Amino acid sequence: MHGSEYDISEFGHDTGNDLPCSVCRSTVESSVLMIPGKSSCYDGWSMQYHGDLVAGSVNHKAASQYICLDEHPESLVAGQDDHNGKLFYPVKAVCGSLACPPYHNERYLTCVVCTK
Repeated sequence: MHGSEYDISEFGHDTGNDLPCSVCRSTVESSVLMIPGKSSCYDGWSMQYHGDLVAGSVNHKAASQYICLDEHPESLVAGQDDHNGKLFYPVKAVCGSLACPPYHNERYLTCVVCTK
């Protein structure tokens, strides 16, 4: 198991900085939904945060999943060693099987986390 790191400075942190773990927990709402490619929630849903859609590289052997990285991401104090653990990169839209519009080819995707 590896720690997770930013591998590019586009997130506002230096390469190699570690990501803290996080869990979206609500004591009021019972459903949590991450919507890729959007910046706002559907009617009747409450936005918890929005940001950039990220995932591991397609060139890496480790399994990956898409996560929504807050628009104001944090990093761990003293987590600046670049060990190339689990690396996260912004996700770009690729038109074809993904309908364009509404997406735009080769543009980074946003995301939003909503509760209801």
